[in-house]
Amino acid sequence: MKTPAILFVVVLTLLLSACGEADLTRDAHPTALGGSAWRVVSVNGRPPIAGSEPTAIFAATDVKGSAGCNSYGGQYAYDPATGAIAFRNLAMTAMGCVEPGGNDFEGIFSTAISKATSASIDPEGRLVLSGTGGEIVLAVDGVPQ
Repeated sequence: MKTPAILFVVVLTLLLSACGEADLTRDAHPTALGGSAWRVVSVNGRPPIAGSEPTAIFAATDVKGSAGCNSYGGQYAYDPATGAIAFRNLAMTAMGCVEPGGNDFEGIFSTAISKATSASIDPEGRLVLSGTGGEIVLAVDGVPQ
């Protein structure tokens, strides 16, 4: 009589531990990006300068936003089946950043977004753009304007 109860506990433990491991992976892809707005939480693990957080606003095929103190825009192509993303024709204004470290952070953000090849959603619902330029983590930022 105790064997089925022990077997149940073992199976339940295995299932719960497998679910915990699945939550740590980034295999969920956004179904679409058009019509969404995001703000940067980190680039390569580094938080943005408070009050100068980069943003990304996605339309059907265009992206625009702030890189911290400069504005940028361009096009993107996204495949929701694979999470593949490619940014093209990105252009940015060329104002100098007043905040200490602002130009440096904009540089790592610009490199990371221009070289992003993958879009996924992490367990906290944040958008993660990654590629050879690094990783950008973005949180939802209200309604696009």
